[in-house]
Amino acid sequence: MNDLLVSKLKNLKLSGVVKTLETRNEEAIKEELSHLEFLELLLSDEFSNRQNNSVKKRMSKAKFPWYKTLEDYNFSYQPSINKKFIYNLATCEFVRKKENIAFIGMPGVDFQIKVG
Repeated sequence: MNDLLVSKLKNLKLSGVVKTLETRNEEAIKEELSHLEFLELLLSDEFSNRQNNSVKKRMSKAKFPWYKTLEDYNFSYQPSINKKFIYNLATCEFVRKKENIAFIGMPGVDFQIKVG
């Protein structure tokens, strides 16, 4: 890769482009992408990189004692929780449908989910 180009990209703070430039260039040659399609891919990579960095910074500033995702949750710990239903809630489809969701019950024990 051209060192001058990489240097300029770094000066412009386009680290997402720097990370994927070689791969995207090979892809553009192989698939005969136009210049605009190639640029769109690079900008998409940069946007994605900035979003990821933003989330990491916010999580770091929040100083949570640990970070877990829905995929990390042990559904076998509380088998009464419907895994499929929870993953469906994670899509936020209820927002589009303008439904309200209420979790009813004490923390750490069995609960009901009221949709309406």
